[in-house]
Amino acid sequence: MNIAVLSDIHGNHIALAACMAYLEKQEIDAYCFLGDYIGEFPGIRQVMDTLYSLQAKKPCHIIKGNKENYQLSGLGEGHPEWDHYPSTVGMLRYGRQQLSKRDLTFLSSLSITDRIHVDGMPDIRICHGTQRDVREDMRPGGSQNGEILAGVAERYMLCGHTHRVMDIQEYGKVIWNPGSVGLPVISEGSMKAQLMLLHGGNGVWEPEFVALDYDIEAVIQDMQINGLYEIAPYWSRVTACILRGKQITLGRVLDRAMELCRQKTGKCDWPEVPESCWKQAYEEMKQA
Repeated sequence: MNIAVLSDIHGNHIALAACMAYLEKQEIDAYCFLGDYIGEFPGIRQVMDTLYSLQAKKPCHIIKGNKENYQLSGLGEGHPEWDHYPSTVGMLRYGRQQLSKRDLTFLSSLSITDRIHVDGMPDIRICHGTQRDVREDMRPGGSQNGEILAGVAERYMLCGHTHRVMDIQEYGKVIWNPGSVGLPVISEGSMKAQLMLLHGGNGVWEPEFVALDYDIEAVIQDMQINGLYEIAPYWSRVTACILRGKQITLGRVLDRAMELCRQKTGKCDWPEVPESCWKQAYEEMKQA
């Protein structure tokens, strides 16, 4: 039994296409997608269509992530009062524009957690963040890991969200994170699309972590062609830096921009982060 596990695509259809080309050459019995199909890249339509196509061909286990919840909660719609904060809300709005009624109905039907059952094999708990919250991090040695895992009946658990490959055993559980297809967090080396193959036999699951080369500059060009540098100016520039291997994250730049906003105005309520603060945070961190 071989299960392909993919997470955090974030609309990067070029990276996803590289993964699909690789998986077509493998003996895959089922697919597992751990959420965040929408995000920083313009290929949301292609990503959604790939999910639908795979569902028609193979057993698929698909759950939702925080990016899907943002769209379903309406963060990507309306709010003209946010027009002055494109780096903060631009990609949310762009994502909503790419989603059809069918997409929204499909995404709303997804759970935040599920169980993979294969006859003769141990069950696997799957989630985006954790089984209780799509935005909760599961990291090695995390202070809440014991509490989180106490609520997991299965011995094996798959999660995404952190964009980091993980293979740990804690509190009698085995937890794997395949990393991110679209925007991995890496400490060194070149940016690659990450996925995992889960091999099952004789009552045991074994992971195989895979990292694939793809055309990074084609993704950045796709962002430019689709206007993302205007739709979400500094969010997109940070994303491009990450793709090119810069040790920077969107979360850190946003946190710094909000800190600068508080210093200048005395407060900072998301999403009201001025572009000037985004620009300063971006310039500081890309030089670090």
